[in-house]
Amino acid sequence: MEFSTSARVSLSKKVSEDAMVVNNEINVYGVFDGATPITPFKNADGMNGAYIASNLFRKYFENHFRAEMTLSEGIILANRRLMKEMKLNNIDINCPEELWSTCVAVIKIEKYKVSFAQLGDCMILAENYNGEIKILTKDTVKDISTRAKMRREKERKQGLNLPDESYYQSIKNQLIYNRSMANTVDGYSVANGTEVVANYIQLGSIDTKHLKSILLISDGLFHPKFDLIHSFKVIREIGLEDYSKRIEMEELKSKIHSDDKTGIYIRF
Repeated sequence: MEFSTSARVSLSKKVSEDAMVVNNEINVYGVFDGATPITPFKNADGMNGAYIASNLFRKYFENHFRAEMTLSEGIILANRRLMKEMKLNNIDINCPEELWSTCVAVIKIEKYKVSFAQLGDCMILAENYNGEIKILTKDTVKDISTRAKMRREKERKQGLNLPDESYYQSIKNQLIYNRSMANTVDGYSVANGTEVVANYIQLGSIDTKHLKSILLISDGLFHPKFDLIHSFKVIREIGLEDYSKRIEMEELKSKIHSDDKTGIYIRF
């Protein structure tokens, strides 16, 4: 087994809100993508809730996760630590937009299987020796703004007094509403300290017998023009770091939003 990693900060930031765990002792690997906060909180080191959340998960899977635990147990316990940390910092935990949160993609490699667990839009893909590439996880953040609009329409019909849609043309107002959809049936999954997270963890496993490689990425490695299968093939060909640089070039060329880019590519 050999692996490569890449972690590049967004062109518009100084510090990445992504984090990565490479725990070779128990063969646990993961990427974590902190959700950029709406509120201005920063800790004594000047770090925001996104950085704190993703790195809390990194530290948990580096230092506290044990080989006999399931990935689901690890996420639940790390998530409880996140809630504890928010309370210590006087975060209003009853306000969804105040909560610190992170997306998660983590795997545990064993002799006969690779277990995986996921929240949000960090993604896991796998390739078999027959050349078949599978997307193992669902991106629950995709189209969230469309689903949010649909939910608001439904709520208005139910008599809820909501602002007109023009109010949600403001990105901040849109994000505040979207955060209220975290870990709900028609929303998206994310580790944000709430106990209900346990109901929304995507779990699975794949047989190692025919497994050739596996890829874990944060959404910053989604190519603006290609699908994930195509991106996997490019990463297989040129490597994670060069692929990340290609996306940066595309961001600059097209003047589009630049995100943190984190990935782990493992070959068996």
